[in-house]
Amino acid sequence: MKLITFGCSWTKGVGIPYEKGMSKEEYLEVRSSRWDLMNKHSFRGILSERLNLENINYASGGSSNQRQERLATEYFNTHSHEDTVVLWGITSIIRNELPIDGELRNIMYSDNDSHARYYHEHFYDEKTELQRLSNMMIHWNKFFEAYHIPNLWFQTFNTYRFPQKIDRLLPRDLLSHLTRPCIGDLHYSKWDVDSKRIREAKEKGYVNPYSLHPTLQTHIILADFLEKPLREILIS
Repeated sequence: MKLITFGCSWTKGVGIPYEKGMSKEEYLEVRSSRWDLMNKHSFRGILSERLNLENINYASGGSSNQRQERLATEYFNTHSHEDTVVLWGITSIIRNELPIDGELRNIMYSDNDSHARYYHEHFYDEKTELQRLSNMMIHWNKFFEAYHIPNLWFQTFNTYRFPQKIDRLLPRDLLSHLTRPCIGDLHYSKWDVDSKRIREAKEKGYVNPYSLHPTLQTHIILADFLEKPLREILIS
């Protein structure tokens, strides 16, 4: 049976190559090359081993929700739906995937980039994006139900207030699970200590001190957190 995973860098496992005491330069040298470590020791890899599943991963660093939606559409339009379970991580809503200079690029609206600033100023609205995202998740839930594909949603580092009820969505994001819920405390995963929760995670060693991604040991904690609800949807 296949475990299809969608998400951003936390799901990918960026940060796992970090070892305590590494300099920033040493970490930067290994963080994008040790795919073997990420595939094995990320929570998706741990869950796959525990549940005897083959992991097919589409999560990547800096990925937007829009990118994951596109990849999911492409995958399920071209692959068999049988023997499949889906674990899908929602990332920051201030990201998007746009065609820029002839190629699809993932941007963050807070980036110091002319395209990001222009799009944020003229096209982005938080309420509208949450409505769009919730509609997308409900649509995919209906698709998965129609093809008898077990699926589970989680939010990565922010817990959003969606305007509609989303079935099979965990109530608390991964970062808040590691620390504590904090209303209005948003983290954007751009290598900045931009929230109380990410500061706490850094101080407790849950994330590395440079890119603020979960460490190898933290991925075990996240796998423990996700295992029960994932097992439940597999037997439901």
